[in-house]
Amino acid sequence: MLTIPAAIAEDMIAHARELTPHECCGILGGKLESVSQHYRITNILANLSEDELTRFDAPKLSDLKQLSPEERADIAFQMDSHEMGKALRDIREHGISLQAFYHSHTMSPARPSQTDITIAMEFEGYREKLNLPEPLHIIISLLNLDSPDIRAFRIRNHEATEVSTTVS
Repeated sequence: MLTIPAAIAEDMIAHARELTPHECCGILGGKLESVSQHYRITNILANLSEDELTRFDAPKLSDLKQLSPEERADIAFQMDSHEMGKALRDIREHGISLQAFYHSHTMSPARPSQTDITIAMEFEGYREKLNLPEPLHIIISLLNLDSPDIRAFRIRNHEATEVSTTVS
């Protein structure tokens, strides 16, 4: 079970609402499945060229190419690698570990899309090289703006399994 302090959960939801209709993204750090640090990361998808979109699976790539760069950030995200690296360094400096990545779904439920699963599997390819623990993947759904849904998943072997979360 992952425990998220109420103040951090509220900030994650605020982050998602602030960027709507675009997806937000970020990183959570902590110890023993308890979050203590929150890092907002910029979604740079709107700034990517069509050539840089090749990391997405074919159906998502087809959808993205039909949209303007600004609209692309409404249905997908790409974390700024510089900010991500800075957050991971800060996590190490605090003597804690990576707990989770998060992003929002502004128009769909809080469950991983096929693209989310593909990206998680790509990360697995170099996570061990970076000596990082296996992160959970949190999705904040804004389908109901008055009551956002936050759910965490463990993604292994192209399958997502929900993990219990507690906001305290």
